[in-house]
Amino acid sequence: MDGNTTILLAGIEPVVEAELRAALQDALITVLPDLVAAKEEARALRAAVAVVSIGPERDASFRLVNALSAAGTHVVVVGPTKDPDLILGAMREGAREYLVAGETDRLVQAIREQARPPEPAGLGSVLAVFPAKGGVGATSVATNLAGVLARNGERVCLLDLDLAMGDALAFLDLSGGYAISDVVPNMHRIDRALLDASVLQHRSGVRVLAQTDKLEEASRVDPAGLGSLLHFLRQHYKTIVLDGLRTFDDHAVAALDACDRVLVVVPQEVPAVRRAQRCVSFLRRLGHDDARMRLVVNRYSRSAEVKCQLLADTVGLPVAATVASDYPALIRAINRGSLLVEEAPRSQLAKDIAALASLIGSPQAGASGKRSLLRRFFGQKTLDVT
Repeated sequence: MDGNTTILLAGIEPVVEAELRAALQDALITVLPDLVAAKEEARALRAAVAVVSIGPERDASFRLVNALSAAGTHVVVVGPTKDPDLILGAMREGAREYLVAGETDRLVQAIREQARPPEPAGLGSVLAVFPAKGGVGATSVATNLAGVLARNGERVCLLDLDLAMGDALAFLDLSGGYAISDVVPNMHRIDRALLDASVLQHRSGVRVLAQTDKLEEASRVDPAGLGSLLHFLRQHYKTIVLDGLRTFDDHAVAALDACDRVLVVVPQEVPAVRRAQRCVSFLRRLGHDDARMRLVVNRYSRSAEVKCQLLADTVGLPVAATVASDYPALIRAINRGSLLVEEAPRSQLAKDIAALASLIGSPQAGASGKRSLLRRFFGQKTLDVT
């Protein structure tokens, strides 16, 4: 921040104003005392950052936030409490940061961060965990895989795309938080700090974004919006793990179009193997080459009648990894909202998930090849592979 950086203060207590002036002597601080009449003045000043306090005149404060954001100013909102409705309201009006009154040190830090020129961000990769059929354990693979990547130090987002009945939050014992339908219309207003403050986080470090319990708003998330969401998330996470894909409907096709890699999860069961064969065939028709698909055998058993070689020959892909069957360890972890590495770190199942995380690596983001065939499928009804 240099001496030409202008910071606007609206509705800020005199004591806080004095503290900010003392801490930010390298900036030009201007006070807007009247929220109702401040919009035009604020636009004319073209400030880099504005701090708006949400007081009794909440609607006037939100209108000011909206006007400032529309003019290109980065807005930090100060509210009385961590009220989810206030935070969401501020985000919808364009706020970049929300803090609770009394956190002056954090406020100074937030102002400096918002005044800093944006740094170019590399794009992360998108990984889909796609089950050959329902009930094959794809969500347990997706949640534990995301958790292992996060524990390894990556910024990871687990995105549950079953907008009606997703299980990812339940598997990790999380609830509430912002829904996918909250984030999609506000992506242009959200930076990394606000995204991290809005999305639920498991203790492993993995961020989880789902539709939560806002089922009535799921229809707002169309395929185009979902594609934009994945592009947005690439800018903030090294890996986005997709769960909740079950069919080849418009939403699934839009998600798969953005993927760098697809894990096709299949157990050693004849019906599932046949479904996996159809899934792989359809993925090829959508433009996914074999190098971007990985066949993962879940609930693997050496004594199973369907051997891995037969499975690979039928599906038309080599088996890239096997994940052991260990129901007691898995259900214990699910019931406690834990990862397998927390509940049963020495189990073969936990070791197999860790090996899978090492195997997938981080493919080059965006290098998804030709996907023009996808356009043919938008607007169609759900495409089943049974």
